Amino acid sequence: MEELVSDLASGLRRRLYRVHVNRLRGLGAPSEKLVYIYLVLAEPQSFSTARRSLGIGKATLSRALVKLRGLEYVELDDFYLYWVKE
Repeated sequence: MEELVSDLASGLRRRLYRVHVNRLRGLGAPSEKLVYIYLVLAEPQSFSTARRSLGIGKATLSRALVKLRGLEYVELDDFYLYWVKE
């Protein structure tokens, strides 16, 4: 049973990695890529926490999040936390 679960987990990680890499290739601005990678590694995050952690301005972060939400890569929940959509 453990071997089966291990194989499934390994395959799932590979698929998710490919999805993230393909999404990153399609993004234009470096700030969009930075925000996306940050959320993949540290989700969920609030706007202000992401801004402080990344050291970028409000306008830059806002533009990146609007773009990522428009592409449906990121979603905002009821608690104002940003999550990466799988």
